Amino acid sequence: MSKLRIISAADVKQLFTLPMAIEAVERAYVQKYTGEGGVWPLVFHEFDPGHADLDIKSGNLDAEGIFGLKMVSWFGGNPDKGLPALYGTSLICDLATGQPKALLNAGPVTDLRTGAAGAIGAKYLARPDSRVLTVVGCGQLAPYLIAATMLVLPAIEKVILTNPHNSESARKRNLIIQGKVDELLRAAGANRFYRVEVEADTEQAVRQADVILTATPSRAPLIRRQWVKPGTHISCVGADMSGKQEIDEQILAAGRVFGDDTAQCFSVGECETAHRQGLLNEITEIGAVIAGASQGRASDEEITVFDSTGIALQDLASAATILKKAEQQNIGTVVEL
Repeated sequence: MSKLRIISAADVKQLFTLPMAIEAVERAYVQKYTGEGGVWPLVFHEFDPGHADLDIKSGNLDAEGIFGLKMVSWFGGNPDKGLPALYGTSLICDLATGQPKALLNAGPVTDLRTGAAGAIGAKYLARPDSRVLTVVGCGQLAPYLIAATMLVLPAIEKVILTNPHNSESARKRNLIIQGKVDELLRAAGANRFYRVEVEADTEQAVRQADVILTATPSRAPLIRRQWVKPGTHISCVGADMSGKQEIDEQILAAGRVFGDDTAQCFSVGECETAHRQGLLNEITEIGAVIAGASQGRASDEEITVFDSTGIALQDLASAATILKKAEQQNIGTVVEL
């Protein structure tokens, strides 16, 4: 009889750290580039447009011996019922037999792997001496993006928080975000000294930046081409479905653009508008850069952009790491199917 290990959110938080997430996501990107990992078609369904939907991202990782999926559902009215608006669940299965191996709460996994993805873009594409990090958007992902970027770019010494849709939100969220960043860095065994500033004017926040991370639900550009100084790197993580856009498409036309999955970047990512307008016809996948097969940043003056749409392989590689540790430490609940 088959057995399935159920790994809760509390289990994930006990087992999984940012450095582990960074390693897992890099591994996933490389396997996608080498062909050992495959991204399957995205499933998106709206139960009630604008109020309730779900998406399913799936794929296989041959080197890990697994295939699987992550399902995320959003029901906007849930908070009024005392329930979370968002639920995420990952299922991984044995690639040789199809046997389900683990069911994981994907919430904390998603936060860590998304933060890791944005930071990996900065790790391979930003100038190593980058000192000022601007984060556009002050929601749940902000501390994960900040902490992960500080781990991969040790020269970062100042973080600027800005929220174009609600400038007061950045001020209110400042201490919460800093507290979470410090917690994540402690869990990673890292001691970092940095200062945080809140900037109500997004243009001023962008003009100071060496590295910019965007994490908003915007459907119109928040960052203009003329604000971005030469040598800046931008990692965009907010555009995960058609119609979303965080930066001026002219930035993409002027810079060098990289992504996690070309087809997905052109169909639902930050690259969608620029590609549709004929301003951007090709990008380099980040897995090729990590593997050393393609060049990343070519000069200190170049503007680079990483379009992180989020692919199932990030979740699968993370889940494989978590499952291995859970089995070693006998964490989780094992049930017979």
